[in-house]
Amino acid sequence: MSKSYKIQIYFYSILIISIIWLFIFPKPIKNFAPIIFGIPTFPFFIFNFRDKLEDFSRTLKNTLPDLFQKYVVDYGVSADKGEIVDIGLLSKNADFDNLKDVKLYEMYTLCKQSIRLAFLSFWIIALLGIATVYL
Repeated sequence: MSKSYKIQIYFYSILIISIIWLFIFPKPIKNFAPIIFGIPTFPFFIFNFRDKLEDFSRTLKNTLPDLFQKYVVDYGVSADKGEIVDIGLLSKNADFDNLKDVKLYEMYTLCKQSIRLAFLSFWIIALLGIATVYL
């Protein structure tokens, strides 16, 4: 079982538990459904993204230094200025999408998956909050 698949199982199992929580319990306890979903998902995926991004950047720097130099973040007030790459959170990156190294490509897809699940969990927390009002 791949890491990507395990992360998806984790995300969807907590989502299903939260939705079941929303329909089974009475009104005062039902209001905790967004918290039940939010605490184990959003922070987990944000920290997981940061960790995977640092690993990907370190490996890219050692494996393909020219590609690392092309996408390195060398601006802003970041403690990691010059140490991490911009993987294109909201857009596609053709250079990273076409990586030949299997390990690097897997690390890249795990980074993208973690940030997508973090964004998705953020919006689902809001939707669960709205659902607690109307259900």
